Amino acid sequence: MTTWTSTRALLAALGLASLTFAGCGGADDDHGHDHGPGADHAHESDDAHAHDEEDHGHAHEDSDDHHDHGTSASGPNLGFVIETPPAAGQPSTVSLILTGPNGQTLSPDDLAETHEHKLHVMIVDEGLEDYTHMHPEPGVDGLYQITFTPAYARTYGVWADFTLAEGSDDHGHAHEEEDQAHDDDHHHEDDAHDHESDGDHDGHHGDGEGQVIVSEALIVGEDAAPALGAENILTAEVGGLSYALVPGSEVRVGETVEFTVSVSDANGAPFAALEPIMGAYAHLVGFDAGATKMVHAHPQGAHPHGASSRGGPDLSFAVTFEDAGPHRLFLQTMTGGSEDSVAFTLNVQP
Repeated sequence: MTTWTSTRALLAALGLASLTFAGCGGADDDHGHDHGPGADHAHESDDAHAHDEEDHGHAHEDSDDHHDHGTSASGPNLGFVIETPPAAGQPSTVSLILTGPNGQTLSPDDLAETHEHKLHVMIVDEGLEDYTHMHPEPGVDGLYQITFTPAYARTYGVWADFTLAEGSDDHGHAHEEEDQAHDDDHHHEDDAHDHESDGDHDGHHGDGEGQVIVSEALIVGEDAAPALGAENILTAEVGGLSYALVPGSEVRVGETVEFTVSVSDANGAPFAALEPIMGAYAHLVGFDAGATKMVHAHPQGAHPHGASSRGGPDLSFAVTFEDAGPHRLFLQTMTGGSEDSVAFTLNVQP
Protein backbone atom coordinates (compact mmCIF):
# COMPACT_ATOMS: atom_id res chain seq x y z
CA MET A 1 0.00 0.00 0.00
CA THR A 2 1.16 3.52 -0.74
CA THR A 3 0.44 6.31 1.68
CA TRP A 4 -0.17 9.69 0.11
CA THR A 5 -0.13 12.58 2.51
CA SER A 6 -1.71 15.93 1.74
CA THR A 7 0.28 19.12 1.79
CA ARG A 8 1.08 20.84 5.07
CA ALA A 9 -1.24 23.57 3.81
CA LEU A 10 -4.14 21.12 3.85
CA LEU A 11 -3.21 19.96 7.33
CA ALA A 12 -3.09 23.55 8.52
CA ALA A 13 -6.35 24.47 6.83
CA LEU A 14 -8.24 21.49 8.20
CA GLY A 15 -6.45 21.21 11.54
CA LEU A 16 -6.99 17.46 11.45
CA ALA A 17 -5.06 14.20 11.64
CA SER A 18 -3.61 12.21 8.75
CA LEU A 19 -5.29 9.69 6.38
CA THR A 20 -3.96 6.64 4.49
CA PHE A 21 -4.75 4.95 1.10
CA ALA A 22 -3.40 2.13 -1.05
CA GLY A 23 -1.38 2.96 -4.15
CA CYS A 24 -2.50 3.47 -7.74
CA GLY A 25 0.34 2.40 -9.97
CA GLY A 26 -1.03 -0.33 -12.21
CA ALA A 27 -1.87 -3.97 -11.61
CA ASP A 28 1.39 -4.76 -9.88
CA ASP A 29 1.94 -1.38 -8.28
CA ASP A 30 -1.16 -1.07 -6.15
CA HIS A 31 0.18 -2.91 -3.14
CA GLY A 32 3.17 -3.55 -0.97
CA HIS A 33 4.98 -0.20 -1.05
CA ASP A 34 4.62 1.88 2.06
CA HIS A 35 5.46 5.55 2.25
CA GLY A 36 5.48 7.55 5.43
CA PRO A 37 3.27 10.54 6.08
CA GLY A 38 4.37 13.98 5.02
CA ALA A 39 5.22 15.26 8.47
CA ASP A 40 8.36 16.93 7.10
CA HIS A 41 6.64 18.44 4.08
CA ALA A 42 8.22 21.67 2.91
CA HIS A 43 4.85 23.39 2.64
CA GLU A 44 4.97 23.97 6.37
CA SER A 45 7.43 26.77 5.72
CA ASP A 46 6.10 27.73 2.32
CA ASP A 47 4.35 31.10 2.49
CA ALA A 48 2.58 30.41 -0.82
CA HIS A 49 0.66 27.60 0.87
CA ALA A 50 0.25 28.92 4.39
CA HIS A 51 -3.54 29.16 3.92
CA ASP A 52 -4.23 31.55 6.68
CA GLU A 53 -7.20 33.88 6.29
CA GLU A 54 -5.20 36.25 4.11
CA ASP A 55 -4.05 33.59 1.68
CA HIS A 56 -6.66 30.93 1.11
CA GLY A 57 -10.41 31.04 0.74
CA HIS A 58 -11.17 34.33 2.43
CA ALA A 59 -8.99 36.24 -0.02
CA HIS A 60 -11.36 35.32 -2.85
CA GLU A 61 -13.15 38.58 -2.26
CA ASP A 62 -10.25 40.62 -3.57
CA SER A 63 -11.25 43.33 -5.97
CA ASP A 64 -9.72 41.67 -9.05
CA ASP A 65 -11.86 38.56 -8.44
CA HIS A 66 -8.91 36.40 -9.52
CA HIS A 67 -7.19 34.10 -7.06
CA ASP A 68 -3.93 32.42 -7.99
CA HIS A 69 -2.55 29.78 -5.61
CA GLY A 70 1.09 29.74 -6.62
CA THR A 71 3.33 26.74 -6.14
CA SER A 72 6.53 26.71 -4.12
CA ALA A 73 10.01 26.87 -5.62
CA SER A 74 10.39 23.09 -5.45
CA GLY A 75 7.90 20.39 -6.29
CA PRO A 76 5.97 18.36 -6.73
CA ASN A 77 3.08 20.67 -5.97
CA LEU A 78 -0.48 21.48 -6.90
CA GLY A 79 -1.71 25.05 -7.30
CA PHE A 80 -4.97 26.68 -8.38
CA VAL A 81 -6.07 29.53 -10.61
CA ILE A 82 -9.58 30.56 -9.56
CA GLU A 83 -11.51 33.19 -11.50
CA THR A 84 -14.70 33.03 -9.40
CA PRO A 85 -14.84 31.98 -5.73
CA PRO A 86 -16.41 28.52 -5.42
CA ALA A 87 -19.82 28.33 -3.76
CA ALA A 88 -21.93 25.43 -2.52
CA GLY A 89 -24.54 24.31 -5.02
CA GLN A 90 -22.95 26.24 -7.89
CA PRO A 91 -20.72 24.84 -10.66
CA SER A 92 -17.16 25.83 -9.80
CA THR A 93 -14.29 25.93 -12.27
CA VAL A 94 -10.68 25.72 -11.12
CA SER A 95 -7.50 25.51 -13.22
CA LEU A 96 -4.80 23.26 -11.83
CA ILE A 97 -1.10 24.16 -11.88
CA LEU A 98 1.07 21.04 -11.62
CA THR A 99 4.77 21.18 -10.80
CA GLY A 100 7.24 18.32 -10.81
CA PRO A 101 10.11 17.40 -8.47
CA ASN A 102 12.25 20.29 -9.79
CA GLY A 103 9.50 22.83 -9.26
CA GLN A 104 8.97 23.24 -12.99
CA THR A 105 5.43 23.70 -14.29
CA LEU A 106 4.32 20.51 -16.04
CA SER A 107 2.66 20.54 -19.45
CA PRO A 108 0.42 17.74 -20.74
CA ASP A 109 3.43 16.43 -22.70
CA ASP A 110 5.22 15.86 -19.39
CA LEU A 111 2.55 13.40 -18.22
CA ALA A 112 2.23 9.73 -19.15
CA GLU A 113 -1.11 7.95 -19.46
CA THR A 114 -1.98 5.66 -16.55
CA HIS A 115 -5.27 3.83 -16.14
CA GLU A 116 -6.45 5.31 -19.44
CA HIS A 117 -5.90 8.96 -18.44
CA LYS A 118 -3.00 11.37 -17.97
CA LEU A 119 -4.48 12.96 -14.87
CA HIS A 120 -6.72 11.58 -12.13
CA VAL A 121 -8.29 14.16 -9.82
CA MET A 122 -10.10 13.21 -6.62
CA ILE A 123 -12.14 15.82 -4.75
CA VAL A 124 -13.69 15.25 -1.32
CA ASP A 125 -15.05 17.50 1.40
CA GLU A 126 -13.60 17.32 4.90
CA GLY A 127 -16.72 15.49 6.10
CA LEU A 128 -16.13 12.74 3.50
CA GLU A 129 -19.68 13.02 2.22
CA ASP A 130 -19.18 14.63 -1.20
CA TYR A 131 -16.72 12.73 -3.40
CA THR A 132 -15.84 13.21 -7.08
CA HIS A 133 -13.29 11.45 -9.29
CA MET A 134 -12.63 13.09 -12.64
CA HIS A 135 -10.17 13.13 -15.54
CA PRO A 136 -9.76 16.69 -16.81
CA GLU A 137 -8.29 17.56 -20.19
CA PRO A 138 -5.91 20.49 -20.72
CA GLY A 139 -7.34 23.77 -21.98
CA VAL A 140 -5.90 26.12 -24.57
CA ASP A 141 -3.58 27.53 -21.90
CA GLY A 142 -2.20 24.07 -21.18
CA LEU A 143 -3.68 24.00 -17.67
CA TYR A 144 -5.99 21.22 -16.56
CA GLN A 145 -9.38 22.61 -15.72
CA ILE A 146 -11.91 20.99 -13.39
CA THR A 147 -15.55 21.93 -13.01
CA PHE A 148 -17.56 20.46 -10.16
CA THR A 149 -20.51 21.44 -8.01
CA PRO A 150 -19.65 21.29 -4.30
CA ALA A 151 -22.57 20.15 -2.18
CA TYR A 152 -21.34 21.85 0.98
CA ALA A 153 -19.83 25.16 2.08
CA ARG A 154 -16.83 23.40 3.57
CA THR A 155 -13.14 22.89 2.94
CA TYR A 156 -12.47 20.41 0.16
CA GLY A 157 -9.31 18.46 -0.58
CA VAL A 158 -8.25 18.30 -4.23
CA TRP A 159 -5.89 15.40 -5.06
CA ALA A 160 -3.98 15.08 -8.34
CA ASP A 161 -2.52 11.69 -9.31
CA PHE A 162 -0.24 11.60 -12.36
CA THR A 163 2.88 9.95 -13.72
CA LEU A 164 5.80 11.79 -15.26
CA ALA A 165 6.47 10.84 -18.85
CA GLU A 166 9.78 9.20 -19.68
CA GLY A 167 12.26 11.87 -20.68
CA SER A 168 10.58 14.62 -18.70
CA ASP A 169 13.10 17.06 -17.23
CA ASP A 170 11.44 16.53 -13.87
CA HIS A 171 11.65 12.75 -13.97
CA GLY A 172 14.19 11.42 -11.50
CA HIS A 173 16.98 13.90 -12.28
CA ALA A 174 18.73 11.05 -14.11
CA HIS A 175 19.11 12.56 -17.60
CA GLU A 176 22.76 13.27 -18.21
CA GLU A 177 24.63 15.07 -20.99
CA GLU A 178 25.98 12.71 -23.62
CA ASP A 179 29.59 13.73 -23.08
CA GLN A 180 29.67 12.96 -19.35
CA ALA A 181 31.99 10.25 -18.11
CA HIS A 182 30.57 6.91 -16.99
CA ASP A 183 31.49 7.61 -13.39
CA ASP A 184 29.62 10.90 -13.45
CA ASP A 185 26.57 9.17 -14.94
CA HIS A 186 26.64 6.59 -12.18
CA HIS A 187 26.95 9.28 -9.55
CA HIS A 188 23.94 11.20 -10.88
CA GLU A 189 21.83 8.07 -11.13
CA ASP A 190 22.50 7.45 -7.45
CA ASP A 191 21.41 11.00 -6.71
CA ALA A 192 18.20 10.43 -8.66
CA HIS A 193 17.45 7.33 -6.62
CA ASP A 194 18.02 9.22 -3.38
CA HIS A 195 15.69 11.99 -4.53
CA GLU A 196 12.90 9.53 -5.30
CA SER A 197 13.27 7.99 -1.86
CA ASP A 198 12.99 11.41 -0.27
CA GLY A 199 9.90 12.12 -2.34
CA ASP A 200 8.29 8.91 -1.11
CA HIS A 201 9.03 9.83 2.47
CA ASP A 202 7.32 13.14 1.96
CA GLY A 203 4.25 11.40 0.57
CA HIS A 204 4.44 12.76 -2.97
CA HIS A 205 5.61 9.85 -5.08
CA GLY A 206 3.46 6.79 -5.62
CA ASP A 207 4.42 3.23 -6.49
CA GLY A 208 5.25 3.58 -10.17
CA GLU A 209 8.44 5.24 -11.35
CA GLY A 210 7.70 8.90 -11.92
CA GLN A 211 4.31 8.72 -10.20
CA VAL A 212 3.33 11.80 -8.23
CA ILE A 213 0.44 12.42 -5.84
CA VAL A 214 -0.16 15.98 -4.65
CA SER A 215 -3.06 17.67 -2.92
CA GLU A 216 -4.25 21.10 -1.90
CA ALA A 217 -7.11 22.57 0.10
CA LEU A 218 -9.93 24.38 -1.67
CA ILE A 219 -12.11 26.43 0.65
CA VAL A 220 -15.72 26.58 -0.50
CA GLY A 221 -17.08 27.88 2.82
CA GLU A 222 -16.59 27.89 6.57
CA ASP A 223 -19.26 25.37 7.58
CA ALA A 224 -18.05 22.67 9.92
CA ALA A 225 -18.42 19.07 8.80
CA PRO A 226 -19.97 16.42 11.06
CA ALA A 227 -17.58 13.98 12.69
CA LEU A 228 -17.16 10.67 10.90
CA GLY A 229 -18.85 7.98 12.98
CA ALA A 230 -16.88 5.05 14.34
CA GLU A 231 -19.52 2.44 13.51
CA ASN A 232 -18.61 0.08 10.67
CA ILE A 233 -20.93 0.38 7.68
CA LEU A 234 -19.81 -2.32 5.27
CA THR A 235 -22.81 -2.66 2.94
CA ALA A 236 -24.21 -0.27 0.37
CA GLU A 237 -26.64 -0.23 -2.55
CA VAL A 238 -26.77 1.71 -5.80
CA GLY A 239 -28.28 1.15 -9.23
CA GLY A 240 -30.10 -2.00 -8.16
CA LEU A 241 -26.89 -3.68 -6.98
CA SER A 242 -25.74 -4.47 -3.45
CA TYR A 243 -22.11 -4.27 -2.35
CA ALA A 244 -20.60 -5.88 0.74
CA LEU A 245 -17.08 -5.11 2.01
CA VAL A 246 -15.67 -8.07 3.96
CA PRO A 247 -12.26 -7.81 5.71
CA GLY A 248 -10.27 -11.03 5.64
CA SER A 249 -8.86 -10.32 9.10
CA GLU A 250 -9.10 -7.78 11.90
CA VAL A 251 -8.30 -4.33 10.56
CA ARG A 252 -5.37 -2.92 12.51
CA VAL A 253 -2.88 -0.14 11.94
CA GLY A 254 0.17 -1.23 9.97
CA GLU A 255 -1.20 -4.64 8.99
CA THR A 256 -2.15 -5.39 5.38
CA VAL A 257 -5.74 -6.55 5.12
CA GLU A 258 -7.25 -8.46 2.23
CA PHE A 259 -10.73 -7.09 1.53
CA THR A 260 -13.35 -8.82 -0.59
CA VAL A 261 -16.11 -6.78 -2.18
CA SER A 262 -19.04 -9.01 -3.15
CA VAL A 263 -21.60 -7.71 -5.63
CA SER A 264 -25.15 -9.06 -5.93
CA ASP A 265 -28.21 -8.09 -7.93
CA ALA A 266 -31.69 -7.11 -6.72
CA ASN A 267 -32.59 -10.78 -6.24
CA GLY A 268 -29.51 -11.49 -4.17
CA ALA A 269 -27.79 -13.45 -6.95
CA PRO A 270 -24.06 -12.95 -7.56
CA PHE A 271 -23.46 -10.23 -10.15
CA ALA A 272 -20.62 -10.90 -12.58
CA ALA A 273 -21.20 -8.19 -15.18
CA LEU A 274 -19.07 -5.31 -13.90
CA GLU A 275 -17.73 -3.37 -16.86
CA PRO A 276 -14.20 -1.98 -17.23
CA ILE A 277 -13.62 1.38 -15.58
CA MET A 278 -10.23 3.06 -15.97
CA GLY A 279 -8.61 -0.25 -16.91
CA ALA A 280 -10.00 -2.22 -13.95
CA TYR A 281 -13.30 -3.64 -12.71
CA ALA A 282 -13.47 -1.21 -9.79
CA HIS A 283 -11.55 1.51 -7.98
CA LEU A 284 -11.31 1.85 -4.22
CA VAL A 285 -10.39 5.25 -2.79
CA GLY A 286 -10.29 5.89 0.96
CA PHE A 287 -9.75 8.74 3.42
CA ASP A 288 -9.44 9.01 7.19
CA ALA A 289 -11.40 11.54 9.24
CA GLY A 290 -10.22 14.84 7.80
CA ALA A 291 -9.04 13.56 4.41
CA THR A 292 -5.36 14.34 4.84
CA LYS A 293 -4.12 11.06 3.32
CA MET A 294 -5.49 8.97 0.48
CA VAL A 295 -5.40 5.30 -0.56
CA HIS A 296 -6.29 4.34 -4.13
CA ALA A 297 -6.42 0.59 -4.80
CA HIS A 298 -7.45 -1.63 -7.67
CA PRO A 299 -8.68 -5.23 -7.65
CA GLN A 300 -6.09 -7.96 -7.49
CA GLY A 301 -6.23 -10.81 -9.99
CA ALA A 302 -7.94 -10.67 -13.38
CA HIS A 303 -8.03 -7.36 -15.23
CA PRO A 304 -10.12 -6.34 -18.24
CA HIS A 305 -8.87 -7.27 -21.71
CA GLY A 306 -11.13 -5.00 -23.69
CA ALA A 307 -14.47 -3.27 -23.52
CA SER A 308 -16.37 -6.56 -23.63
CA SER A 309 -14.64 -7.97 -20.52
CA ARG A 310 -16.80 -8.42 -17.42
CA GLY A 311 -15.86 -8.85 -13.78
CA GLY A 312 -17.31 -9.85 -10.43
CA PRO A 313 -19.03 -10.99 -8.36
CA ASP A 314 -16.05 -10.89 -5.96
CA LEU A 315 -13.25 -8.32 -6.03
CA SER A 316 -10.13 -8.52 -3.86
CA PHE A 317 -8.17 -5.52 -2.55
CA ALA A 318 -5.08 -5.35 -0.32
CA VAL A 319 -4.97 -2.28 1.93
CA THR A 320 -2.76 -1.16 4.83
CA PHE A 321 -3.84 1.63 7.18
CA GLU A 322 -1.35 3.69 9.17
CA ASP A 323 -3.84 5.57 11.34
CA ALA A 324 -6.42 4.30 13.80
CA GLY A 325 -9.99 5.53 13.75
CA PRO A 326 -12.80 5.76 11.22
CA HIS A 327 -12.10 5.85 7.50
CA ARG A 328 -14.43 6.29 4.56
CA LEU A 329 -13.88 4.15 1.47
CA PHE A 330 -15.45 4.97 -1.89
CA LEU A 331 -15.89 2.16 -4.43
CA GLN A 332 -16.43 3.09 -8.08
CA THR A 333 -17.86 0.62 -10.61
CA MET A 334 -19.37 0.68 -14.09
CA THR A 335 -22.56 -1.12 -15.15
CA GLY A 336 -24.75 -0.50 -18.17
CA GLY A 337 -22.36 2.21 -19.30
CA SER A 338 -23.00 4.22 -16.14
CA GLU A 339 -20.52 4.91 -13.33
CA ASP A 340 -21.71 4.29 -9.78
CA SER A 341 -20.11 5.03 -6.42
CA VAL A 342 -20.84 3.55 -3.00
CA ALA A 343 -19.33 4.47 0.35
CA PHE A 344 -18.29 2.30 3.28
CA THR A 345 -17.22 3.35 6.78
CA LEU A 346 -14.48 1.32 8.42
CA ASN A 347 -13.03 1.76 11.89
CA VAL A 348 -9.34 0.87 12.04
CA GLN A 349 -8.10 -0.50 15.35
CA PRO A 350 -4.77 0.61 16.92
